[in-house]
Amino acid sequence: MTDIISWDKAIDKKVKSSDDKDLGKIQSVTRDYIQTKEGTVDKKYYYIPKYYLQGYDGDHLWVSLTKDDVKSRFEGEKAPPAATFETPDYVQRKTTVTKQYPDFETNIPTYAGTSATASDSVAMPWDKIIDRKVKSSDNEDMGKVESIATSYVEVKEGAVHKKRYFIPKYHVQGFDGEYIRTSLTKNEIKDRYERDSPPTESEFQTQEYVEQKRKVDSTYPQFLHGIPFMAKESGVKLQTEQSGETLNIPWEEIIHKRVKTTDNVDIGDIEQVGNEFIVVREGVARIRHYYIPKSYINNYDGSSVYVAAPSGLVSAKFERETEPTPEDIRMLANDAPPRKAS
Repeated sequence: MTDIISWDKAIDKKVKSSDDKDLGKIQSVTRDYIQTKEGTVDKKYYYIPKYYLQGYDGDHLWVSLTKDDVKSRFEGEKAPPAATFETPDYVQRKTTVTKQYPDFETNIPTYAGTSATASDSVAMPWDKIIDRKVKSSDNEDMGKVESIATSYVEVKEGAVHKKRYFIPKYHVQGFDGEYIRTSLTKNEIKDRYERDSPPTESEFQTQEYVEQKRKVDSTYPQFLHGIPFMAKESGVKLQTEQSGETLNIPWEEIIHKRVKTTDNVDIGDIEQVGNEFIVVREGVARIRHYYIPKSYINNYDGSSVYVAAPSGLVSAKFERETEPTPEDIRMLANDAPPRKAS
């Protein structure tokens, strides 16, 4: 696994855009941006805000923008005022990245890219989903993935009467270990994206889809390089002891939410949702990971998830350096206090 490096070690490292194009080498690093230089004769300089950096894979630093985006927004002969970076989208990205990587100010995260495996990454590389089965948001079969393009996934349904769907990538929600899940119903996919030949990229650029891209990128900064792993069930339904209110919690809503114990101690953020557990990350200098069975969740107030365990037992019971086995999770789940179901 690639080591995390500090920003001062990034000088002279090669940089790539999200569409795998060279952006030169880093010349300098400031509090607000990295400066890269491309070319030796016809030199180009890019002043890229730091929070657009996704991570370092051992060879390159990766930026979450395409090369065209970088050129149009950040190419220049001299550094722009830092205030010009502070757009609403960038401010939101800073918040999201800081939650996911609390020490981002001092260290560059490890970037898994397309070489990661399911055991050490929270995403599946796009090229690994060929021939995977696809389900719509209303749990209807859509066929299998036939091919992957820059902006869409081609899905083929049927053997005799074949139907082809060209689904924009940002309508893909994740992979649950068995199916690729989409955010659209089968009727929506058929109405919008069933056709015999690929669409042009401009056909996808509706206001609704641009907003969908913004939401996905803010939640999963590395989405262009991999599909998030997700739980097989869409969420959990529970009844709180305090009010008796029935809660329906979609798993994607609680990513990066704070987690609190029965004695109201904050133990970190939810970093990943697995099929049977949530992964909570605590700490900056010394990072701890807690693998907590979902059966311990007993409340959610919109900002924090509450688990039925006191803070004094969390480390001893749930802390792991590697993902526990299904047997370990089941044993832990058996110890969970009964949860009221609706």
